[in-house]
Amino acid sequence: MQDVHIGPLPPPFGGISVYLYRLSKLNKEELFINYYKWFKGFNRFKPWWLKDVIFDFKKKNFIFHSTSIRDALILYFLTCFSIHEFSLVIHGRSLKIFYNKSNTLIKFSIRKMLNNAKYVQVVNPEYKDFIKKLKVKNENIFIKNAFLPPPLEEENKILDTYKTELMDFIKEKTPLIIANGSSIIFFNNVDLYGLDMCIELTAKLKKDYPNLGFLFALANKNRNAPYLKKMMLLIKKLKIEDNFYFLSGHNELWPIFKKADLLVRPTNTDGDSISIREALYFKTSVVASDVTSRPKECYIFKNRDFRDFYSKCIKVLKIKVKN
Repeated sequence: MQDVHIGPLPPPFGGISVYLYRLSKLNKEELFINYYKWFKGFNRFKPWWLKDVIFDFKKKNFIFHSTSIRDALILYFLTCFSIHEFSLVIHGRSLKIFYNKSNTLIKFSIRKMLNNAKYVQVVNPEYKDFIKKLKVKNENIFIKNAFLPPPLEEENKILDTYKTELMDFIKEKTPLIIANGSSIIFFNNVDLYGLDMCIELTAKLKKDYPNLGFLFALANKNRNAPYLKKMMLLIKKLKIEDNFYFLSGHNELWPIFKKADLLVRPTNTDGDSISIREALYFKTSVVASDVTSRPKECYIFKNRDFRDFYSKCIKVLKIKVKN
């Protein structure tokens, strides 16, 4: 039986897409289908799903990777009318959020999907505990983080994609701090990736570190453009234009993690962050919010508490300067 992974493939580069890209390089005998193309075709009634699932009579295990529980249910029900099996990898809090907002019928369908899956992989204990509370009896639910080491042989190729001004910023600024996100997103009406906190942090740290550089990477700068414009004006008002750099586009970031002094993750909700694990892999210090379980090497601060955020960052930077 062949494993078939359905999930977002790069570009864009995000936590799940990077994981699947690296997994595809390691497991060349397995199939990888681009989630964006596949479900776009399904929603437009193109017959790919008929060919790939219903009328494919060579048994497969379809493994779904995405934050869309709605689409996970669609794939699960398709496999119910075929000879294939279904497995699910839950990368974040999407299951909990979707389940709690759903009606009784959808909740029943989710429990049925979880019970009948060949396996369910979750990225931290919190998600497994949530599934247990749903009285799911599937014994093949296990915890495994979604980090795979980056392909070091691709470093020069990735560096060649960076603009000269970015490379100059990295070389000239010290200490160098980095944060990243997919786009400007709000969770509970709050900036999910904490861009506002990063800007405030840069302004405060600049007093002690005039040559500080803060690089904030966004895969998509076009979403919630008015808020981003507001943040750009704040940067100008705080006079940190020379210290704050926006990197936009579909770039892999791990070569920059190697050069950074600190990665910050001030998210107000999160899964098992690949960025954190990549930074730690390269021995880069990490300061992260307490919204979920984090690797033990991280410095943890109270979510949306700027004073605690700043104190943890300054603690790390003082250690770096001392060394």
